[in-house]
Amino acid sequence: MWCAMHVKGGNEVQMETFVSNLLPNDFDAQCFHLTRYRRKKYGGEWRTVQENILPGYIFITTDKPEQLHRELKKAKKPQILWSNDEYVATLEEREADLIEKITGYNENPGEIGLSKIAVEENGQIKILSGPLLQVEDLIKKIDFHKRIAEIETDFMGQKKMLYLGIEFD
Repeated sequence: MWCAMHVKGGNEVQMETFVSNLLPNDFDAQCFHLTRYRRKKYGGEWRTVQENILPGYIFITTDKPEQLHRELKKAKKPQILWSNDEYVATLEEREADLIEKITGYNENPGEIGLSKIAVEENGQIKILSGPLLQVEDLIKKIDFHKRIAEIETDFMGQKKMLYLGIEFD
C-alpha cells in the first residue's frame, strides 16, 4: 500500500530521514520523493539534471498503513505538520500503479528516468524505451524544444500535469 505525506516544499529529503528514523527498525516501509531526470541546455551544451517532480510530497510504501499512521501521530506536530489539514493519505490503486510504472519502482524507488524517442520519416513519434512506454496513452504533448513529454493524470483528487524527460535516439 502506498501513502502520500504532504510536507513543506524543499524539505522532502529531511522529512524522509525524519520519518525513517521515527519508524521502528522492524517496520517494513520505504520512504522517498519523486524525482525526474531530464535534459537541459546550459551554455549551448545539453546536460542531464535531476529535479523534484511533485514538490511537497513524500511517499511511503508499507503493508501496515494503520500502524504507519499511528507511528507518525507520535511525532510532534510542528515537525511533520505544516498546516492543519490531514497530512497522510492512502493513494488509490491507479495512483500507485502510475508511480510504479513511471519509476520502474523495483529498480530505483522515486526516480523517473529519461525516455528515448525517435521521429520516424513519416513524422510519427516512436517511444523506444523508458517510463513513457508504460504510460503512452496519458501523453498529451511532446515538447521537443524543452525535451519533455507532458502526461496528464488525476492525483490526490486534482488534475496534474507531469513533465517527464525525453532524449532523442
